[in-house]
Amino acid sequence: MRLQATFSEENVTHKPITSEIGYEISNPTGLSISPDGNLVVYGVSKPDKKLGISQNSLWIKNLNVPESPNRELTNGSSDVNPKFSPDGSSVAFLRVDSEGKNQIWILLMSGGEAAMVTSLRESVRDFSWKPDSTGFAAVSDVDPEYKDQSDADEIEVVSVTRIRYRHDELRWRGNSVTQIFEVDIATKESKQLTYDDGDQGMPSWSPDGSKLAFISDAIPERDFHAQNEVRVMEVHSGKTECWSKGIADACSVSWLPDGKSLAIIGSEDIRLHSYYQGSVYVLSSNSSPIKVTDDRVAPIGGSHPAKNGSPMQIDENGVILFTGQSKGESHIYKAKLGETGQEKIITLGGQLAACEFDTLRKTFVCIYSTPERPPEIFQGNFPGETLRMISNLNGSYFSGRAVGKTEKFSITRSGLAIESILLYPAKFDSSKKYPLVVNIHGGPHGLFSNSFDITRQLLSSKEYLVLAVNPRGTSTYGKDYMRRVLGDWGGEDYNDIMASLDHVCEQNYVDPEKLAVTGYSYGGFMSSWIIGHTNRFKCAVIGAPVTNLASFYGTADIGVNFSERQMGGSRLDIKNEYDFRSPLTYAENVDTPALLMHGDSDYRVPISQSEEYFVTLKRLGKIVEFVRFPGQNHGLMRTGDLKMRKEYLTRMLQWIDRYT
Repeated sequence: MRLQATFSEENVTHKPITSEIGYEISNPTGLSISPDGNLVVYGVSKPDKKLGISQNSLWIKNLNVPESPNRELTNGSSDVNPKFSPDGSSVAFLRVDSEGKNQIWILLMSGGEAAMVTSLRESVRDFSWKPDSTGFAAVSDVDPEYKDQSDADEIEVVSVTRIRYRHDELRWRGNSVTQIFEVDIATKESKQLTYDDGDQGMPSWSPDGSKLAFISDAIPERDFHAQNEVRVMEVHSGKTECWSKGIADACSVSWLPDGKSLAIIGSEDIRLHSYYQGSVYVLSSNSSPIKVTDDRVAPIGGSHPAKNGSPMQIDENGVILFTGQSKGESHIYKAKLGETGQEKIITLGGQLAACEFDTLRKTFVCIYSTPERPPEIFQGNFPGETLRMISNLNGSYFSGRAVGKTEKFSITRSGLAIESILLYPAKFDSSKKYPLVVNIHGGPHGLFSNSFDITRQLLSSKEYLVLAVNPRGTSTYGKDYMRRVLGDWGGEDYNDIMASLDHVCEQNYVDPEKLAVTGYSYGGFMSSWIIGHTNRFKCAVIGAPVTNLASFYGTADIGVNFSERQMGGSRLDIKNEYDFRSPLTYAENVDTPALLMHGDSDYRVPISQSEEYFVTLKRLGKIVEFVRFPGQNHGLMRTGDLKMRKEYLTRMLQWIDRYT
């Protein structure tokens, strides 16, 4: 498909986006619609430049009165994850207590101050309302070896007995696992329901409150395999059974109205996590899983145990409403029990981060982003495909701001359509020639969705073209497309990226002598792989890369289960393959100036990966610089300290400017 650069001269006098953007824009952090569809409560994360962090509060909007103002509902600084009670009388949310732990708080819609309900030793990570609105199922860590250290005379050594003793988002875990507690609002008492040695989460009550479905990874060889299963507990007796035999993992659980079956998002392939490319299944106690949706859509779920997704909704007729992604774009779908496949009922095209429907299926609210604007809260109605923006968190920042426009195109390689996004400079003039930056996503099963991206828009404002390729391995293009990267890191996915670049470089407005490459995580791996296999780029900015798969296997929080799934075997079994797929092996070939940037508290891709690459390149006399970000984990560019994120963007721009 040929590129069509038909827009120009529109943003000539507009203000640019700068690396200060993290201090300027706010983000919605979650939302909940009242059962009757009249109200929405949503979280707002607002940057505090003085503190260098974001402050979180809850806001409320009357959906029936469009002209009514959005009102701040809470005055806390850490308020997140709002959820309306089933009877609509109150909103529960998470807020830190005096010990810095997240607890469940409740605010009555009739008025008054928020009241804390739980006092668990560790933070509440998630919760689910009981159907009668009298309590919750709460998810929190439990350490079976907990000891009160207040009277300890000396610091004890730390003993590790399992591989999964830490998690990049959940941090140091030791032998802790998440368990589920039953919480009573009236008494404020919490009773532990689960005890198995594994993470239990995403609880969902049956309609009559007698059973609790949840996801558990308390399976044999939990240390080595990232599998889980859906379990159902009879709350009164505590009897629990697995309903998901034949499913490798699940990332969403919702009850059918009859209370006898579940709808889940899951995957039968142990190599492909369901939160990347799953399907909707129906489970019951005495039957095998029944697949409902096909491979043309990837339903949007959570990521056990760290992230929760939007719930599916099932009516009395067996019609399931859910959100999904196809080829990097989000839409709303429906499927029906007893049938195979799904129907797109609301065409959106941007990216959905969260979505909830009212009980009558007349209204929905969502967190939605487009390539031109970061996420905002939107309202939609059934039927219809018109969204109404009901928040305006960043209107003042983007007023008169230069925002680059995007264009999608695809090329064909080995019978596959390889889709890419090209972002044009914010002040694009087709008669000029522009330098170009290739941006590479993480994963390898991540994706470049049709949404606002700070890194790409920042480069656009600095007069760069930005090419974002979704090579084989990317999610939302089907399971077969994803599988093609397994055991082939740096193989055909590398060729996909380079062929897409070749196509763009045919355009007259591209300066093929001024190319740069950047990426983070797997994008960092691919950036360092690229400069070991071609000298085509003037420079590379490499964020949190995997450079040595052999050492990654033994040091990352997911090193064993992730590496064996991706490489096709353990390090002991296929050590030569681990070495062959490692950018470190090709360091001697590098002639491209490389900037390495890495958080020093990264458990997902330990900073030693950059350290090894830096030392090797430096010893070989290559042009390389290494920047460490104190206290930052792998989520540096999403949730890290605001000053650190600004520094990352500033240094990225300076490096690319210097060499292009």
